Amino acid sequence: MIKYGKKPIEKIKWTQYKIIVPTERDKKELEAAFEHIHYSDINTEYVAVNQLVHEYLTQERTGDEKTKNNIIVDKKLYESLQNKTPK
Repeated sequence: MIKYGKKPIEKIKWTQYKIIVPTERDKKELEAAFEHIHYSDINTEYVAVNQLVHEYLTQERTGDEKTKNNIIVDKKLYESLQNKTPK
């Protein structure tokens, strides 16, 4: 896993991902789970770990329009992906 180290924030290579869920309830459950993990004893020096534990943050919570949340509610897309799980 990539660590932040002493690199300036603009030099960090972020992990690219999206989390697709079928309902708003699922999104809220994941946000609550990520918030719980965020306040657990974990090493957030790893870029991907730090990104994941902050997925509970939303523009509504932070008041910052730059806040991005990678949990997407899209029932049709979720269902279409269910049939394409690699074996």
